[in-house]
Amino acid sequence: MLLSDQFICAGENFATLENAVPAPWFKTNIQLRENVETVSLTICGLGFYELYFNGKKITKTRLAPYISNPDDVIFYDDYDLTDSILYGDNEIRVLLGNGMQNAYGGYIWDFDKASFRSSPKLAFAVEILYQNGKKECIEADEKVLTASSNIIRDDLRLGEYFDAAIEQTQWKPSIKTASPKGEKRLSTARPIVVRDELKPIKIWQENDAFIYDFGVNTSGVCRLTVTAESHQKIVMTFGEILKDNRFYLDNITFKDVADKYFQQDVYICKAGKNIWEPSFTYHGFRYVRVEGITKEQATEDLLTFVVLHTDLQSKGSFTCDHEDLNTLHAMSLNATMSNFHHFPTDCPHREKNGWTADAALSSAHTLLYFEPTDNYKQWLVEICKAQKKSGELPGIVPTGGWGFQWGNGPAWDSVITEIPYQIWQKRNDISAFILCAPYILKYIQYLKRRRNLKGLLEIGLGDWCAPHDPIKAPLILTDSIEAYDIAKKASEMFAAIGDEQNRLFCKKFADAIKDEIRLHLFDAKTCTFAGNCQTSQAMGIYYGIVEDTEFQSAFDVLLNKIKESDGHIDTGVLGGRVIFHLLTEHGEIDTAIKMLTNQTTPSYMQWIEVCDTALSEAFIDHDGTSSHNHHFWGNISAFFMEQICGIQVMADTINIEPHFPKGISNAAAAFESVYGKVSVKWKRADNKILFDLTYPEAANGKMILDGRKALDAKSGKYTIVV
Repeated sequence: MLLSDQFICAGENFATLENAVPAPWFKTNIQLRENVETVSLTICGLGFYELYFNGKKITKTRLAPYISNPDDVIFYDDYDLTDSILYGDNEIRVLLGNGMQNAYGGYIWDFDKASFRSSPKLAFAVEILYQNGKKECIEADEKVLTASSNIIRDDLRLGEYFDAAIEQTQWKPSIKTASPKGEKRLSTARPIVVRDELKPIKIWQENDAFIYDFGVNTSGVCRLTVTAESHQKIVMTFGEILKDNRFYLDNITFKDVADKYFQQDVYICKAGKNIWEPSFTYHGFRYVRVEGITKEQATEDLLTFVVLHTDLQSKGSFTCDHEDLNTLHAMSLNATMSNFHHFPTDCPHREKNGWTADAALSSAHTLLYFEPTDNYKQWLVEICKAQKKSGELPGIVPTGGWGFQWGNGPAWDSVITEIPYQIWQKRNDISAFILCAPYILKYIQYLKRRRNLKGLLEIGLGDWCAPHDPIKAPLILTDSIEAYDIAKKASEMFAAIGDEQNRLFCKKFADAIKDEIRLHLFDAKTCTFAGNCQTSQAMGIYYGIVEDTEFQSAFDVLLNKIKESDGHIDTGVLGGRVIFHLLTEHGEIDTAIKMLTNQTTPSYMQWIEVCDTALSEAFIDHDGTSSHNHHFWGNISAFFMEQICGIQVMADTINIEPHFPKGISNAAAAFESVYGKVSVKWKRADNKILFDLTYPEAANGKMILDGRKALDAKSGKYTIVV
């Protein structure tokens, strides 16, 4: 299959915040005068493209082909046109958007300074095989005609401006342009699809505008349907919360550039009926402020929320009779889906950046409930390509160079091992690690060089979004523990592929840094880690820094810290990722549930209290600058499946070890493993638990139902005395 090196463009000028450049159309005709066997097309539109063949839109995915740094890697799509061809003339038409090629709305992260920045560009190759055996290839060149579209301005983050009243401009020859520097690869990512279409649940007037409430904070675009006069201007601004019952944007913009930075679509009407959806952007929102419409036009049919995210097919489920836990689980899955557009992002509105720690923290529960494997693997290609020769990784991927001086460090960089590790564990698939292995080694060598005189690390971001300022857990502790975990998991994966030399290298690094943590950051007399807080204690125990003889004393210190906080969570995202699992695995599931459902802040329950529908970014400054749609607190969903229902998936093993917290009378979970479906249902009956297990015959594992005796796992109905 031919992937063309020959790119064309409409012109070398590209849009800026101050100056708009319309999105370009391209068209060409292919004449077929002989009997054809097959016709195939490969296409790369940078930043985004929409493809039309003989008047029909056939684009595989929204925001095609993908989002990447084209200096590192450029992704193509392929199409089989055989069943759509006509004898005679066949028209190929392509509309290009700015996408990552010209992400001027990402100037906060220096995308406006990226070396790859240019006007949108297009490459395609049509391969024709005739029935007589003759082959023909047609590539994009100056014979392809181009014209400006009605999209006056488009930006991935800021939105789209469409003028339907403009008449089509004249077509002119396109221009050959430089090919991107990146490696060419065929995209294998699952597409972005429409998950749902929502109508507003409430509409009200606010000054001269109308506010549309769609009832859920998620991601997508609005379809506008309106009958209007020519040149009527409708402005749609997208927000996720109200403040004092009024539309509010400050939490998802930036104070120093608030007059420029927000998500907004503008539509100029043609006379008569207008139906329009943006092509090259998406938004995170629950509320839409609509300006420029009359009261008569402000009906529920004016806007439809078209919910968009990557086609994350369902792999797992959980429910119980504790409604707050069910609500938190739904919020977690909503945040996970809302933030998956080709790859996981930190939020669907303000940034849309592939923050590496967010994805690492969420990878376990995402793989338990969805099927992101293909997209993870493709994103890992980008992560590896983004690595510097020195071994450093950026905090966001893709990047134009931002994220090396600030925003990275071991807790963030762990994505390069954590996602391959979780794919290995949840899918028994080591291929993602094989892809990343050379880059993981380079990264560990980089960490080795960055250790201080004590042999420890203190180089990145720490226990982010803790409900206190300053962060209690010392950066030198969380960085060093994360580096230990990176090397330990790398060692395990090298062992799995039979690479003894590199297994030993990683193990030696892990053992050395563990020794230094114990020497400098752990008081063996009191079994307390530096920082003397929930995160320090939970991470130190969970990641295996304490010895067996020290465990109970260290665990008691953690329980005392929880008691001192009156049962509140007092961690950032790094401690929050492990604390509930740690408590449950050592007999304190009731403590974990009490922390999760504590009715006063800081607590997950505060988000339910304000009627959020996705997990938020932080427990403090809740209605100031924090996002209300973040997924990096979402490992609670893994906790629900793994701990309450006991489905614990580990590479070639599925163990069953449930826990039965007070206040929960029944629970159920299911997971589609590579061996078949495993499901658990349990309910209380007096002083007994009735436990129903469906377990695949091809799977292997143990089950511990009474907390003591391990048996071979197999399907059946069991009675447990509690």
